Amino acid sequence: MNNWILFIITIIIFCIGLVRSIYDYYNVLKRNNFSFDYINNFRKFGSQLVEQEHFDSENYQWLMMNSSKMQTMMGSYGIASSYKPPFANFMYNNYQLVVNGIREIKDNFQRAAGSYGLSFEKRWVIESINIVDDALLTFVGAIGDVLDEAKKDLKNPLIWLREGVRFIVTSPISLMYWSGLMKYRTYNVISNNLFVKFLSFLIGIIGFVSSIVTIVTGYTPFKSIIGF
Repeated sequence: MNNWILFIITIIIFCIGLVRSIYDYYNVLKRNNFSFDYINNFRKFGSQLVEQEHFDSENYQWLMMNSSKMQTMMGSYGIASSYKPPFANFMYNNYQLVVNGIREIKDNFQRAAGSYGLSFEKRWVIESINIVDDALLTFVGAIGDVLDEAKKDLKNPLIWLREGVRFIVTSPISLMYWSGLMKYRTYNVISNNLFVKFLSFLIGIIGFVSSIVTIVTGYTPFKSIIGF
């Protein structure tokens, strides 16, 4: 009876880990798809400015309404520790490239609307577009790598085991977050800490090996093997 209980507990942990892996994969997939939509809309907006000298206000509104979401998703990829606008003689610290950059593109275009034929004014707008596009493109590549890793995790039972144990280990932390006693930032840092992942994986391996040995040898012989 004890053998079957231990076996069922092990299977439950694996199932929890698999569900978490599936959830993580679709979460990353959702972020990946949104990132592609954002950069495609931005490039459409930018090409209309440069090639047609047309300001698409509808597309601009969509980009700005979703700029905060995109900026948050990008994290450090979307922030320049020091940023000097094209042809400017001043700098910004911790400049948010998406939120501020798109607004800067609009301001530069409108400011130069009366003299847009001048090469200097056009270069200013193009340079601003390229800066934002480079940041977006870098993040799209990074999130693509994360998606590939998440896809591999779906096929790795050891990852299911690690994630299942990590869910159990971090449950008290999750309860503190859900009850409002802990901020999301703190919860996210602790839950994704490398040491927590390693500890969860180690506990999972020990528990899995122990359960296999117990199922094969029986509970009483296993106790005698480990010295109890």
